[in-house]
Amino acid sequence: MTLQGDDFDRLERLIYRPVSTRPDWLKAWRNEANYLLFLARRASDDEDDELLEELEAQARDMADMVEARFRAEGL
Repeated sequence: MTLQGDDFDRLERLIYRPVSTRPDWLKAWRNEANYLLFLARRASDDEDDELLEELEAQARDMADMVEARFRAEGL
């Protein structure tokens, strides 16, 4: 099943983005992001639109945060 939404897509691309060096925070962040996507898939399967919208907002915030960290650390 594929989730609809650019924010989920963006988050998934960031999870698998190759980096030259892995900062200490990246593994924990990837685990959190994967869990958020798991919850979103379950919400989509359950047709829980309210939860799905909330999770999409969290995905957007999470993606914004990690993109800023990547830029700040030159990754």
